[in-house]
This record gives sequence, structure tokens and C-alpha cells, in this order.
Amino acid sequence: MALDIDRFVSADSHLNEPDDLWVKRMDRRFRDDAPRIEMRSGVKTWVVKGLYAAPEDNPLMLATDEKQRAAMDTGQGGRHEQVRPGGLDPHLRLLDQDVDHIAAEVLYPGHALLFYGITDAEYQRECLRVYNDFAREFSAANPGRLLGVGMLPFRGPLQWAIAEAERCARMGLREVMIPNLPLRPYHDPYYEPLWQVLEDLGLPVVTHTATQEEQLDISVTSVPLNAWVVDEKIVNMMRCLSRLIAGGIPQRHPRLRFVMVESGIGWIAGMLRFMDHWWEDHNKWMQPKLEQPPSFYFKRQFWATFEDDRPGVVTRHLLNPDHLMWGSDYPHSEGTFPHSKERIEQDFADIPETETRRLVRDNAAEFYGLSVN
Repeated sequence: MALDIDRFVSADSHLNEPDDLWVKRMDRRFRDDAPRIEMRSGVKTWVVKGLYAAPEDNPLMLATDEKQRAAMDTGQGGRHEQVRPGGLDPHLRLLDQDVDHIAAEVLYPGHALLFYGITDAEYQRECLRVYNDFAREFSAANPGRLLGVGMLPFRGPLQWAIAEAERCARMGLREVMIPNLPLRPYHDPYYEPLWQVLEDLGLPVVTHTATQEEQLDISVTSVPLNAWVVDEKIVNMMRCLSRLIAGGIPQRHPRLRFVMVESGIGWIAGMLRFMDHWWEDHNKWMQPKLEQPPSFYFKRQFWATFEDDRPGVVTRHLLNPDHLMWGSDYPHSEGTFPHSKERIEQDFADIPETETRRLVRDNAAEFYGLSVN
């Protein structure tokens, strides 16, 4: 069935940071250890101080052009200089949006997603400052179609995160990211000043997969690859969601909005029902005390993105259909570029067009204040 919708909004897309971004822009005292690509044993390798050294053709880490999809049969990704140019250049990105019927995209980090595992607090703060400046500059090419997202430093004093959130707001970035699994749990009163500032600023709070503070094993040798991906993209986000709601953060800060990115939505209805069941039987003694069932806070204050997620589409009415937002995951190899329209027509073939329009365009447009025809 052909849809009478010609442009979509992707609530989950990515940038592909230049390989010399941090080498050129970090404060001089950090430049010798700046994230960079080095030759190691004849292989170009991303190196981040105290975090990882990963081959740059890791198919899980690197954006891949449509023309390189055949290489995925061998588990090999494309080289940094060979990936889709729109991941690096905002003007080429706008052309790719037109090719793929995309009206606007929310732009999340690429390699920088993993930087929450950096243990050196000052080094992490500087890495994220550089990334946030880059995200601002990239999105400035067309703020109505390129929506940049900032990252908050978490290793140092909380005031660093608060100051960076205020700076991100001044720069016009549309959201700020926090680790999905912090070392200090989010229900700790330590975070209350940050939640209050974010609520007052009106900045949505993003939790994205692969952003835990415990260092991520990107060698993916500890468990089978498919299990590793499930852990990173679903299990850890389950923990994040349950701990934020059960910790009472949405209850204490009713104007705070959370966006869960790249973990899909098909699992959420079942988990919320499980949480509600426990709340119904035990809410009189469980601490912190929630005045409403967990699903109430999710439906009121959480938004979530999805890509290829038939179970999520089918169970949308058990969540809040107005808070669900499709994403293309451009330019990653598992994304829908350049066939997003065809994929949407396939995945939503039996869904009323008015509902499809909300899920693939209008919900995100309203959430981010976009004018999309």
C-alpha cells in the first residue's frame, strides 16, 4: 500500500565524527592523548585514552554506505574515509535527506557514544566539550532539519554536567544525553540539582544504547555477537527505564522529559505491566513511594524511538502512541537509507494512515517544534 506521506522525521540518526576532530580541537594539554585513528599492526584503529583501541572497520561501530552492504556478509565495515559523506558534511547530509524523503533528523553521536566509559574526568569533560561544539556547528547549517544533541560529562563534579547542560541550551542543541547506566544510581539525591536544572531549562534528557559508564567491551568476544547486541540495545535500556521510574525521578520532576533511543519499543509494554503488577501489590511499602503506577509516568514523560519493530507497532496502544517516534538510524549499516519510504510502507501496511503519519512524522515534529508539511 502506497502511503500519502512523502516526508518523514527521523528521531534517531547519527553523525560520523571526523577522525581528526579531537586532535585538532582539544585543549593542548590533552592533544597527545586525543581520540584519533592510528595504524596498529597494519590496521587503522580508533584509539581513545583509557577506553579502547578498535579497528575502524568494525561493522558495529562505523557508518556504512549503501554500496558497501555486501561487505556485511563478511562482518567487515567500511573505512572511515569511505563511509557515507553525509555523515560528515551537513550540506551533503541535506541532499541525502531529500533522497530518502526525510524532512528532519535528530543527530546522535557516533564514536562519542562510548565516551561515557572514559575514567579520566577532565579528559572526558574535554572530549565531550569538543563533540558538543561539533554537533552545534553541524546542525547550524540548517537548524530546522539538523537537530544536534549534547552530551553531559559525568565523571567529575555534578556542577560540570549542570554547566554543560546550560551551555548546550545556549548553543541551541535540542537535547542532552546522560549515561544509560551510571556508576552512581540515578535515584541518589546527589543528582537532584541536575534534574531541577534540566527541568527548568526544558531540555529533553536522552538515554541511548551503549552509553553505560562501565567500560563497554567492543571486542564482542565475551559473548556471542547477537547476545551482545541484545544486551546493549535492550537489556541495559530496560534497567535504565526501570531505575529512572522506580527511583521516583519523573514523579519528583513532572516537567522533565526523557527520550529512549535505539532500543526499540516492542519490549516496553510487557515490562511496564510487570512493574505495574508489583506496584499494585506492594506500593504501600516500596521505597521510594510512587503515587501512581509506573506506566503512568512512562506515558506522561517518556518518548521512545524505533526502527524495524513490528511488535512495538502492534502494542503501541499499550504505551502512549503520541510518544513513539520512528528513526532511520542513518548512516549506520542497519539503517533504512535510502529506502526509508519503502520500509515504512512495508512495516505499516495494515496500520491506519492517520496513525502511521503520527508515528513516522508528526509525533517527532511536535516534540521538537518542527514545521513539517
